[in-house]
Amino acid sequence: MSTVALGITLVLAGCSGSTSSDPTPSTAAPTDAALAPFATTDCALAQPPAAAQSAPMEGQELDGVVVQLDPAGVPTVTVAADASPASALGSLDLVAGDGAPVAIGSTVEVNYCGIGLSSRTMFDSSWARGTTASFPLDPGGLIQGWVDGLPGMKVGGERLLLIPGSLAYGASPPQGAGIEPDETLIFVVQIAAVS
Repeated sequence: MSTVALGITLVLAGCSGSTSSDPTPSTAAPTDAALAPFATTDCALAQPPAAAQSAPMEGQELDGVVVQLDPAGVPTVTVAADASPASALGSLDLVAGDGAPVAIGSTVEVNYCGIGLSSRTMFDSSWARGTTASFPLDPGGLIQGWVDGLPGMKVGGERLLLIPGSLAYGASPPQGAGIEPDETLIFVVQIAAVS
């Protein structure tokens, strides 16, 4: 399996089995951040979240999730302990983008970071791996939250998605992924190319 294929293992809808061969291991081990009012994850680093006593002073917020972007668009994500699970897909454009738009059937090249809302830990990040992922935006091959959440984005754009468990992996997340059953997933997605 190629590095790119490993990178999008958790995004694909039909995944099952262990992701232990993924070069970015799950950071779901319990940490001090699990008990803190806020947990902050740097999507460029494959490490557990850092405990924080307060939300960042800057950044963009959606339902208890605050995202700060560095100059290259790499996100740092802070999740409040009292953030409520999503009942519907939530999205917030962090950067509008000005290139070609994403549509169903497009092949997209993306950077992304995935964090569980309940666990507040990162389970996957292309930024941490240092390589983008490329795949068709196909309803048969991705979790529904990506199929519904990416269309309309443009190259150069970056979006925060809050995906309820019903639009992600439901009661049966991929074994060993670090994703809890029916967990709301937080994704920050940056569109690098569309064809």
